[in-house]
Amino acid sequence: MEKMTVIDLLDKYWQAETTLEEEKALADYFHGPSIDPELESYRELFAYFEAEARVMPNPDLGDRILERLGIAPEQQAGGQASSVRPAAAPGQSALVIRPFGAGLFAAAAVIAALVAGLFLLAPSAQQSPPATTDAGNALATIRHGTIQDTYDDPEQALAVVRHALLVASTHLNEGRQELTGDHK
Repeated sequence: MEKMTVIDLLDKYWQAETTLEEEKALADYFHGPSIDPELESYRELFAYFEAEARVMPNPDLGDRILERLGIAPEQQAGGQASSVRPAAAPGQSALVIRPFGAGLFAAAAVIAALVAGLFLLAPSAQQSPPATTDAGNALATIRHGTIQDTYDDPEQALAVVRHALLVASTHLNEGRQELTGDHK
């Protein structure tokens, strides 16, 4: 395979855009005897991927997990687990898990979220006063969900904006001076 083809496939591989056939072609190339010296570093990576693909869990892994959870598998005649039943302590009845109950909890949660959303999003009967800041010196007020300009004169609005930016800049500079230790 040509070097540029391999580089293109590697780019696609790292973007997760390769097909299984392209991935197999890459693996075959890096397992082969003639690899471009600039691409040699990928040989170990693809060897690792191949080795990890062959790793299989122990056959009893599922049984050990169920045992740690307190659930014992019932054995069939051939040694295969046919169903799962809860392990009960002596003198106690077995815990029965009903998936229908989980569905009821989910449905109740959805209904509660919908009802809460209706109350939170529904307009209230009382109209709130217009939202303004800084004792009414805002550039706009919010009335009935719409934004309305406060100033009719653009020069006056610009003056208020400049003043607000000057105040913000002054406070930012004071904070910077405290951090750097430059007090004037």
